[in-house]
Amino acid sequence: MATDPRPLPGGDALPGESGLPGGDVSRGRTPPAWPEDLLPPPFAAGERPGQLDVLAPLLREPEPGRDLVVLLDGVGAQQLAEHRALTPTLRRLEDATCQVRTVTPATTATAMVSLHTGLPPLEHGVLGYLALDPERGRPVNQLTGAPGIDPQAWMPAPTLLERFPRRAVQVAPAKHAGSHLSGVAYRGWEFLGHGRGDRVEAVRTALHRGGPDALVHLHVDDVDHAGHVHGVDSEAWRTALAEVDALVGTLLRRLPRGTRVHVTADHGMVDTSAARTVDLAEQPQVLSLLAEVTGEARVLALHAVPGEGAAEELAERMTALMGERALVLSRAQVLAAGLLAPAGTDVPAHVAGRLPEVLVLARGRWGVDDFSRRPETSRRMIGVHGSLTPAEAVVPLVRAQT
Repeated sequence: MATDPRPLPGGDALPGESGLPGGDVSRGRTPPAWPEDLLPPPFAAGERPGQLDVLAPLLREPEPGRDLVVLLDGVGAQQLAEHRALTPTLRRLEDATCQVRTVTPATTATAMVSLHTGLPPLEHGVLGYLALDPERGRPVNQLTGAPGIDPQAWMPAPTLLERFPRRAVQVAPAKHAGSHLSGVAYRGWEFLGHGRGDRVEAVRTALHRGGPDALVHLHVDDVDHAGHVHGVDSEAWRTALAEVDALVGTLLRRLPRGTRVHVTADHGMVDTSAARTVDLAEQPQVLSLLAEVTGEARVLALHAVPGEGAAEELAERMTALMGERALVLSRAQVLAAGLLAPAGTDVPAHVAGRLPEVLVLARGRWGVDDFSRRPETSRRMIGVHGSLTPAEAVVPLVRAQT
């Protein structure tokens, strides 16, 4: 894999670094070359990922009438373009479709909170699938939470709906009621649970319940689940994509006339394998410097043991270990590059302790994790996401009307 000779976006600026826990990782901060197979950071050079502005206009300046937002979990723009034959509904809507960047990490919890707050990850503080709880010194699953963690205290920023009230209904599997992610991202939303076969009727009910100016959000996770278990290059994944396309078609036919329908996604996906996975549990030279590991295999967040120079040494050893299989960044480089927010953004107090000393962005189809800290299902996962490849970081946005 070649690298682009351009330096890391953001130069040597070190936004928000003073007062952060975990030691000084700014020394020896010469930016690495930015790999050509990874997209630039989503907030680099004044850019802003389009996903932050999908829901915002429907709340800041709503037009009269009903709106339905359909989030197709795991359906990246690249996968959609490569499987047009399986998606006749979305193919017919290509003239109403554009591509937008999602946030980094390209993962459901982070993307969903950015979608519902309009904020960069550094500001809302949901920094990945697993994030460090500095008070308890342990990783917290950002979908399910953990005992003793209050969702509002974890993410105290107001949601868009809290700032701009509108009658809004979240339609999701019944098991999501009261979940940690619902408490973080969907504050102010009413909840309507659905079963496997009644999503269309649940959306119709939600639109009726919300009245003539209702806003409804439907989360469809079929494709994401199929990808994790079977991979994108599988019959199960292709079947799930075709079924989701049919669901969108049914919604367009059966919803009240004039309903505006906005279809997007949180992230895409790539396939990996055991042969393309680096297990840090087998790397004693790295383990000796690790206090905790968060994130996930495509965007791994490493928290160094206390001690002078430990963070720098960890970054150096990971760079040597991964080579061209990943881009390894120090905390200072992450903040300066515009990965989590525009360079220069202040780090909120509730977020500072969650930031890792080292971030590892996987390239190609590689993954890296410490599987001694994970359930066996993580090792068996085929479809993965989180990094900055176009397959993971670019999602579709469809604006249509019934």
